[in-house]
Amino acid sequence: MYLCVHICVTHKNIGVRKMEKFHYTKVAKGDFDAVVDRVQSLAKEEGFGVLAVHDVKESLAKKGIDFIPFKIVEICNPVLAAEALKRDINLGLLMPCKVNVYEKDGKVIVSGIVANVMANFTSADLGELPEKVTQAIKRIVDRASA
Repeated sequence: MYLCVHICVTHKNIGVRKMEKFHYTKVAKGDFDAVVDRVQSLAKEEGFGVLAVHDVKESLAKKGIDFIPFKIVEICNPVLAAEALKRDINLGLLMPCKVNVYEKDGKVIVSGIVANVMANFTSADLGELPEKVTQAIKRIVDRASA
């Protein structure tokens, strides 16, 4: 595990704080396309719609760049998203949630956003909302990688 540190400078107050890990990542069993399909199915089971699947390898190939197999699955739970946006409309900059599936060193990797980090980007009280989203995404990652 890596320790990420950044400097916080606010009104002459200088401090150092540990940054929260923003992703939950597991090595998956199965082939790349099957894992991408599982992520989409599991997202729907968790109440998320699948908004898009971006094929990063394909997009970069169009620009002459060779890249690893890598897809970004954009998912959204409309009820939870609406609640977050009511509390701070600018949280839309962090939406929709994403789950990455990619190959690295011959392994298929699944990585989902840890929504708890949203609290670092707003002064609004988000209550248990980020934790609800985080737990749902962790279940998607866990089950997609099994």
